[in-house]
Amino acid sequence: MHAIARIAVATALTAIASSAHASFKDFRDWLAACDNLRNCSAFAVNSEADDAAAYLRIDRGGAADAPVIVTLSVELRDARGYTIAFDDHALSGLPTGTLVGTEGEASDYRRVEISNGQAADALIASIRKAKAIVITRLPAQGKKLDTPVSRISLSGAVASLLWIDDQQKRLDTVTALVKRGPKPASAVPPQPKAPVIVAAQPSKTKAPEKHSPALLARGRKLCEDDDKASQLEEVNPLGNSQFLFQFSCPGSSGAYNFMNVFLIGPVGNAQALRPAAFRRPPGSGDGDSDGPAAGLMNPSFDPETMTLSSFNKGRGYGDCGGEEQWVWDGKAFQLALERTMTECRRIPMDDWPVTWQAQVKR
Repeated sequence: MHAIARIAVATALTAIASSAHASFKDFRDWLAACDNLRNCSAFAVNSEADDAAAYLRIDRGGAADAPVIVTLSVELRDARGYTIAFDDHALSGLPTGTLVGTEGEASDYRRVEISNGQAADALIASIRKAKAIVITRLPAQGKKLDTPVSRISLSGAVASLLWIDDQQKRLDTVTALVKRGPKPASAVPPQPKAPVIVAAQPSKTKAPEKHSPALLARGRKLCEDDDKASQLEEVNPLGNSQFLFQFSCPGSSGAYNFMNVFLIGPVGNAQALRPAAFRRPPGSGDGDSDGPAAGLMNPSFDPETMTLSSFNKGRGYGDCGGEEQWVWDGKAFQLALERTMTECRRIPMDDWPVTWQAQVKR
């Protein structure tokens, strides 16, 4: 894999975990993340060796009065339902009886959500004492389960929740998850406001079907080593006689990550074209890098929302890596959303924690 592709993959999996950016952190069998608005999530996952997937997610917004939401996701497969309990049966807080949950992103995943304040508090209190949550699947009629029992480790749970308290400025307040104190909820600072992006209006201008050799040559030069196999894949209008020219970079792509680079400018004047610059704001995953990203992995452009999305897979299964959404404001692409999952543990992308978000006005 060429340098440009290696950099893109590394960004999704390591930049957010770097010491220069404190929004993503591992705690033994748990990981935690916060975005630029101090909205935070903590995850516990089962062993990758387990045949059936299950994971626990704890969410809390950055506002002082934000509720705690606990979600348990279980992949049923050939099961008709499941039961959940702490390894110490004296501990309470988990739903009892046979559960089926509600359908998640994938039909095999079923979710149970606990958002009631008292119930969530009881569950958090037990998580601080238990070592594991035990999930027992009940086989459907005529089915046999190879691994009916899974365990979600709670090693690292207290540390991750304490870290969230710290990120959200809740330490020693009555709102803290772990280190509660006498300070009132009003001691928690107001939640930061999201940066605002004003999206450009969609353009109805039709893109030309033919392009000059000079334009194609400029696009190829953006790829690593002036990739001769590069192709112009798409052309989309951006308004004000500007177009977005999207080029593939096969030499910088892999088995499931396809690098693309972009030129912006008018049709018919190759010298007036400029490379698209994907500059991350300070505090986002790669906001401390030396310059803007040169390209995006697996991108797609939505002309109705003027949004360029990318999905950088950490592996072929697509359960880890990074997702980004860049909105065109008439002059440049601005980062509107960033999701990242550093652990490849079969967690669907819709459940990945948000590590950056902006308010988009259209």
